[in-house]
Amino acid sequence: MSIPLPPPQPDLIAGPYTDELAGTEIEYRYSSGRHYRMEFDSGTLAFDHLNGPAEGVRVGPLPYRARRLRDGQYLVCWTLKEPGVHVTLVVDFAHDRIDVSAMMPPNRWEFFDAGELLNVTRPQPSRAATADGRAARA
Repeated sequence: MSIPLPPPQPDLIAGPYTDELAGTEIEYRYSSGRHYRMEFDSGTLAFDHLNGPAEGVRVGPLPYRARRLRDGQYLVCWTLKEPGVHVTLVVDFAHDRIDVSAMMPPNRWEFFDAGELLNVTRPQPSRAATADGRAARA
């Protein structure tokens, strides 16, 4: 069966972004057993493989985009066109949960899983901002 594909198109990236994850570090384990630690900076992230075939390997810094879905829940995405990586996470601090959908190299294997946040370190919010990230009124 042949699936018709649309013609090549330029990237289309729009919508609200947030940098609220900068300074955050999370450690998490998926139901498949894969275990990671991730650090967010302003516009970049890095992560460590804590077990599995790549144990001890640090990846990054990588550019990422994040969107706040609701209080304590974020959509995080990064893409590396070569070697063909696309990762999307939903990080839910309120429920200590993380979900992933990814296409991974070298043979473009699919990674679709859910897991739990084991440790979370978040920076203290600025006094100049409210809990929802808006500037506080004087």
